[in-house]
Amino acid sequence: MTHLAKTILTLLLMYLTALPTVARADSLVSDISESQIAITSNFTGKRLVLFGAISREATDENQVEADEGIRDVIVVIRGPREDLVVRKKERVAGVWVNTDGIEFEDVPSYYFIAASRDFEAIAEPIVYRRNALGPRYLRFKPKIEELSQEERTEYQEAIIRNLENSGLFFEVAGGVQFLDRTLFRTTVDLPANVPDGTYSTKVYLLKNGKVVSVQSKPLYINKTGLERSIFEFAQDDPLAYGILAVLFAFLAGWLASLMFRQD
Repeated sequence: MTHLAKTILTLLLMYLTALPTVARADSLVSDISESQIAITSNFTGKRLVLFGAISREATDENQVEADEGIRDVIVVIRGPREDLVVRKKERVAGVWVNTDGIEFEDVPSYYFIAASRDFEAIAEPIVYRRNALGPRYLRFKPKIEELSQEERTEYQEAIIRNLENSGLFFEVAGGVQFLDRTLFRTTVDLPANVPDGTYSTKVYLLKNGKVVSVQSKPLYINKTGLERSIFEFAQDDPLAYGILAVLFAFLAGWLASLMFRQD
């Protein structure tokens, strides 16, 4: 039996146990269609399916649950953290130029968040701020302390905007679909330029606007084959990699001139 089949069977069993109407404490069980993704030379992106169920364990057999409340699910996938330099454009002598950059630490290289409804309808902003849910509630740390709060906000908005334009930040209201009262699913599109590394996948269950359960699982995205060897070589010896890259470009240009040279 495959991993996907086992997970679907587990979800069905959890669904069947959720049928009685006694008072229950909510929890989650979820999984993703693939937990390991290999990036090769012909990698053009990947679509993943994250699915799960809400499990309701009995807490009092004599008490009937009169009000089930409103339940929502939020899915967050966060890529490995990295340092990122942001440059501000300023007008100099009538020309827009990039000024000195400011480096920020712990910026997610990829960020995906989807919810079962509009975010504003699910919970108050303090819930998102407390759990760092959503791009606007992430906190990027600058390496200099002289920035004012207004400047930090401006730079953070620029980071988010640039990553959104690169297809690496996603915010999808209504992206999580409930198949019935307990089963849910969402699709995640990984672009061709997705960074490799270990990703964090978290599923949040909210009841009446409050987080009542969280489940976390890793997602591994790794380069393989020749791409992996070139990447490791560039990281381990950047000077030699740069020299070889220049020599290769020179050789390619020379060969091209020979091929298209006219007698």
